[in-house]
Amino acid sequence: MCKNWVVFAFIFLVLLSGFSSASATPPAKIVSGVVSNIVSALVKWLWSLKSNTKTAVSSRSMVKFEGGYTVETVFDGSKLGIEPYSVELSPTGELLVLDSENSNIYKISTPLSRYSRPKLIAGSSEGYSGHVDGRLREARMNHPKGLTVDDRGNIYIADTMNMAIRKISDGAVTTIAGGKWARGGGHVDVDAKFSNDFDVVYIGSSCSLLVIDRGNQAIREIQLHDEDCNYQYDGSFHLGIVVLAAAAFFGYMLALLHVGYNHCFLPMM
Repeated sequence: MCKNWVVFAFIFLVLLSGFSSASATPPAKIVSGVVSNIVSALVKWLWSLKSNTKTAVSSRSMVKFEGGYTVETVFDGSKLGIEPYSVELSPTGELLVLDSENSNIYKISTPLSRYSRPKLIAGSSEGYSGHVDGRLREARMNHPKGLTVDDRGNIYIADTMNMAIRKISDGAVTTIAGGKWARGGGHVDVDAKFSNDFDVVYIGSSCSLLVIDRGNQAIREIQLHDEDCNYQYDGSFHLGIVVLAAAAFFGYMLALLHVGYNHCFLPMM
């Protein structure tokens, strides 16, 4: 728009200069000069528009599609009143589905199909929200936006509108950090205060929970209980103890047999 006004102003000045010299120049020369100036200005204006168009076209991103992939709907929440927001796979292979709009957590057995039926883990089937700890069906969350699972299968929820981190384990929901009403910080320490835009990630190698607090532009860490992180190794550890004890027992028995053999047969020889 600004360029158009510049062109019009330029044409006006050309016309004004042409008419100002009308007394000293024949009419034919005046007309031809004005026309040539107008044509030159229009050509320059059109050329500038063409160059801008080329620049806009050349700046578009190039998309390259790769074949061999198909997209299939394996779960349609619209037919069940469920709005999937985030998913996570449990250690037992079940798919955990977070319904942020209705403040619920569901689990679905794998493999998924159109006939899969989700089971409500925690929250209200009516979609009630709030900040209530307790038994699974009585607990309330407030539009959570993230979830993660540790090795034991405990579920950690980024309850964003409550600014809290919730834990689902042993048939109950608890709050382990944060909360709108946590004075001076929260339930863990004075730094456990979050914004209303954060997510959680479980890190097994450090037995901790990382909190990506976008609203505060920070990453926080919460140390978890050792039994929740080392759960996957408990079976092998106990098996190792049993094998070691069995080896010691058989070694002891072989030693007794060896001593008895020497005591009974060597004197006779």
